[in-house]
Amino acid sequence: MADVQITPRIRCDNCGLTADKEFLMGGPRKPRRWGALTAESGRGMDGYPAEHLRFIDLCPSCATGAHDAAAARLKELRAEPSPERAGG
Repeated sequence: MADVQITPRIRCDNCGLTADKEFLMGGPRKPRRWGALTAESGRGMDGYPAEHLRFIDLCPSCATGAHDAAAARLKELRAEPSPERAGG
């Protein structure tokens, strides 16, 4: 009887790309270049997914895109005056 090796795979939570997991001494794990994104809104807890973003497995392209988009938007917000930062 032949031995069958099953390679665990990972799927991107955004685009659906699949890839083989990497093997280390502890077993299979997410590939090194893959990322994740978890964010919570300060607007309250009205419900998922509106107030929570949880992308546990993001391929390198989606992880970079999410990081760049968040960084760009936060930079825009720093430049805008805000009543919360006005102090009163």
